[in-house]
Amino acid sequence: MSTLNEPPLNRPRPDDVRPTASGLIQRLRDNAGSIRQSFTLAGIGAVVLGGIIWIFIRDLSGPALFVVYAGFALLLIALGISWRSVRKVVFGRGGKYGFNSVSLLIVAFGVAAALNYVLFWAGGRPDPPGILRIDTTYTKEFLLEEQVRTILKNLAEPIRITAFFPTDTAQERASWRETEDVLSEFRRRSTTYPLEYRQVDPELDPTEASRYGVTVYPALVVEGVESQRREIVRPSSAGGPNSLVRFSEQDIVTGLLVVSQIQQKLVMFVSGHSERDSTNRVDSDAYGLAWDALGRENYALINATLQELGSLIVSGDPLNLPAVVVFADPSQDMSETESQIIREYARIGGSILLLTEPDITPDSFLSFLSRYGVAVGVGEVVDTASYIPPNPMFLQIKRSNQQFPPHEISPDFDVLYIPGSTYFATTIDPASIPQTDSGVPFVQHRVVATTTLSSWAETSLDGRIEFDQDSGDRPGPLPMAITVEAIAELQGSPIVNEGQFVETNIVIIGDTDFASNQAFASAKNGDLFVNSVNWLAEDFELISIRSKTSAFRELVLTTTERDFVRWSGWLLMPSLIGLAGVWVWWRRR
Repeated sequence: MSTLNEPPLNRPRPDDVRPTASGLIQRLRDNAGSIRQSFTLAGIGAVVLGGIIWIFIRDLSGPALFVVYAGFALLLIALGISWRSVRKVVFGRGGKYGFNSVSLLIVAFGVAAALNYVLFWAGGRPDPPGILRIDTTYTKEFLLEEQVRTILKNLAEPIRITAFFPTDTAQERASWRETEDVLSEFRRRSTTYPLEYRQVDPELDPTEASRYGVTVYPALVVEGVESQRREIVRPSSAGGPNSLVRFSEQDIVTGLLVVSQIQQKLVMFVSGHSERDSTNRVDSDAYGLAWDALGRENYALINATLQELGSLIVSGDPLNLPAVVVFADPSQDMSETESQIIREYARIGGSILLLTEPDITPDSFLSFLSRYGVAVGVGEVVDTASYIPPNPMFLQIKRSNQQFPPHEISPDFDVLYIPGSTYFATTIDPASIPQTDSGVPFVQHRVVATTTLSSWAETSLDGRIEFDQDSGDRPGPLPMAITVEAIAELQGSPIVNEGQFVETNIVIIGDTDFASNQAFASAKNGDLFVNSVNWLAEDFELISIRSKTSAFRELVLTTTERDFVRWSGWLLMPSLIGLAGVWVWWRRR
């Protein structure tokens, strides 16, 4: 029993509760594990948070990097606190095995990085093998067309391109990146002479822009290093105020042709007989897309009358004559003078592309074709074996139906869509065609596309689609596209120039709508039109199956499908990996 005068047995003395340095160190040692965990968690959280901000909120990239650096600093502090445990893990038995695994991983990553660098270096060298540069896009939009490579091989001197691009805004920087991708491919494929480019910000260096005479941006200045010839190139499609500025292959090639003084072949769309509008890109029946496609083939294009063609013929300079003359659905007759002009153009070796429609070909054109043994059929073609339902006059020309005879214009064509066509026939037996003394026939006819055996030419005007041979319907197969190779009219005389016969080539297609704005991108319709011009211009190396310039490939999902894609991507794979980890742990516990 204690008394009031006895001090409490457990009361601490003042000296025991006074803080000392050794006591503080001991407390830190006792709580080192908790401090290390706090620093580790805080460091990992800072790194993750800063990384997320840097990825998704680029305007805060500076503060995000600061947070990431702070997180790494906290992790280093946590590592310093537990250095003994780290040393034990690193230099212990488990650490040796871990070191071997890490070493193998580093070696594997090193080999992969070295291989990637070698492939990148080899792919960036001039004219790399195709296996090193494979364009996996559907439209093959990152590789140059074959005809562009041909032009680069024919360069006569080194080329320097100065790109005047402001880069103040994100949109301007993105525009320059896209243009640089195209220019780098030009540099890579220029093997005969080097092609170099550089970028100048005209707002930071206005003196350089003034020296080149550039006042509107962006612009490319294509310059011959030796000749000092220059051409200022502006983008052909600048887009809207919020869209990217794109320089196409054609824009750059145009500058190269001017500087290198390479003659462009001229294609003339004839007007004056109610032909289709070749510069209208909006109306469905116009020919604006066909015009653009020929521009991408590096042809010079004009829209002119036959009187203007006559003036070019009278000038006597063959370099001024168009390589190809295009008649897109003429519905009015030529005058007598115009008929003489087109006959003279063909006589001296000109090439003609004639696109017709059923039952509206003017008599003057029928008369011109008859001089080469070609007649345009009466009626509209019906094909019940190959058509687009429900209209048997909307023809489908398919290789699987043997509707493409061998011809240079249609290599590997699989299908064409022809929204209504007439047909053609020859007016002379091949054995009766006049020949030269050496046995060369004056005229040769070849079929490019034809209908099936289940086709006929429907001549009925009452709306019924039914074969009736007694009423004049002609059974198939019927040629819908033919070519004429002639050294003279059937009643004419060949012309000899430098020991060779002067030859004219004609392509006749029984439909015009197939190459209109509405149908140009369907199947191989555009290729049929452009290949025909290539064949007529004797650009045989340009005849190919062209990738489309753009393709809108949108994935349309319902709300349920979108939610499935979202949540399966966010949760399904992590959940599966987590379950696999739990299963392994359960097996080894």
